[in-house]
Amino acid sequence: MLQKHKVPQQNMTSKTGSSSDLVDSEGAYLGATLKHKNVLRRTINEDVGEEEPLLASDQPGKSPGTEREEGVTKSGAINIATSMIVVSLAMASYSIFSDAMSQWIYVEFENQVLGANASLINSTASNPCVKDNQTDLWAKELDKAQSLASRFSIYAMIVTLLPAFFTNLLLGIYADQIGRRILFLAPLIGLFIRAFVGFVVAFWKLSIYWNFVGMACIGLTGHLPAIFMGIYVYTADNTGHKKSRSFGMVIAQTAINVCFSLSHLAVGYFIDAKGYAWPMFTASVILAFCLVICYFFLKETLETAKKTRKKTFTEGFKEVFSFYITKGKNSNYRRLDFSLLGLVFFLFSTCLGVSIQSMFLMNEPLCWSSIKIGQVTTYQGLLGAFTSLVLMKALQRCLSDDVICIVSLVSAAASRFVLAFAQYDWMIYVAYTVGMFELLLLPIIRAILSRMVPVNNRGSLFASVAVIEVATFVVAGAGFDALYSFTVSFWHGLTYLVIACCVSLATGLMILFTVTVRKRHLTRVVDVQEVSE
Repeated sequence: MLQKHKVPQQNMTSKTGSSSDLVDSEGAYLGATLKHKNVLRRTINEDVGEEEPLLASDQPGKSPGTEREEGVTKSGAINIATSMIVVSLAMASYSIFSDAMSQWIYVEFENQVLGANASLINSTASNPCVKDNQTDLWAKELDKAQSLASRFSIYAMIVTLLPAFFTNLLLGIYADQIGRRILFLAPLIGLFIRAFVGFVVAFWKLSIYWNFVGMACIGLTGHLPAIFMGIYVYTADNTGHKKSRSFGMVIAQTAINVCFSLSHLAVGYFIDAKGYAWPMFTASVILAFCLVICYFFLKETLETAKKTRKKTFTEGFKEVFSFYITKGKNSNYRRLDFSLLGLVFFLFSTCLGVSIQSMFLMNEPLCWSSIKIGQVTTYQGLLGAFTSLVLMKALQRCLSDDVICIVSLVSAAASRFVLAFAQYDWMIYVAYTVGMFELLLLPIIRAILSRMVPVNNRGSLFASVAVIEVATFVVAGAGFDALYSFTVSFWHGLTYLVIACCVSLATGLMILFTVTVRKRHLTRVVDVQEVSE
């Protein structure tokens, strides 16, 4: 039982013996006192979290979880490398598939709108814009095709992400009971089915609406939020709980983005040479290979002793959202902290939940081909990788994690403001250069959150993050796709302007989180507690 008491500066005695029994010499007294304090600290930390000190830092004003800590073990490094290989290949295949699918959908609706007149204009994967004297004649029809494609994306997002909301709840709840591998296997199965169904529809020229079958399957298995939950929980299990975890999660995000970007470059040439169906088939083959690696080589990291007791769905549901609505055991972190980070995560994810980029670049005033889209996306990914691998370490030497998040948010907002007014090719490259720090935000927020809970609550915590992602994709993605479809005829970039405003609001909330936590750590008084035997 823990009892609060004041600790005298001298003549500290134990409840189990007299001071003469404890102190035979000054050295023995000091050793016993330090040992006693360490026992108290360990016992207290069992209640508050991941063996983290009561105060997040010994230095005033320093943000939580930025101290020096133990390194990653050899087995942990192997586990992380294996998981990164699986997820990176999976994301590369998803990139190949999504690029081919999004462009194929637009071309299909264009053919529907123009009918027999589609052959009169040069609208192919290599040159999607009208480039002849028919420009004014067909401009309204092409805008209509964009609107139809955007609305189809809204329906697709609803069919995919509504079931994903509940699936991610279940996966997060039971990941703390049956292990972490399910977080990889389930979404990989869904991604494989989605890619293969897309290939069948495109190759045999079936109705475009048959794609909803594959979309429902990927939603029922968790979609991308589930696989992101898997890689970040797995990384947290295999790293220390301070800077190594932040850097480890950034490395995981970087590996994903590099593969994602390189595949964007490759798929542009692939589509130009072979059309849309064969890239989708290639994606399904890569995903099948990922499933084999995951099933046979990915080790379970949640030890049997650390698995929690079986919970009912109601108990698990309450635990997923308890971080934001109930008072936790860790006195360092409060509901306000979780809520602020959750809101920042939600608002920033609006940048990622929008699926208008291909349509935005393929049409007036830019008129980019598949190859040019692949090139700029590769540039964006490689620049982000440089930022993550090189500049991240430099930033960590002089800035805390929360301040790096603020820098990342400012970078993202500025990038969207440039995109909103982009009229020329060079402006797209300027926008992506300005946004070079934005990829740091999500992994660092996940790292901060993981340090705020004990290991047996990580599954539930990351389930709540996955649910936030799903909600973001549904609300922001569908909303912004609808906004784009209604405004494309008079301002192609208006959607990006609204996104920039949302990210600016997230920046303000992140500043509020930083100020609140630092002020609390400067003014709090921590009571030393004694363990009674």
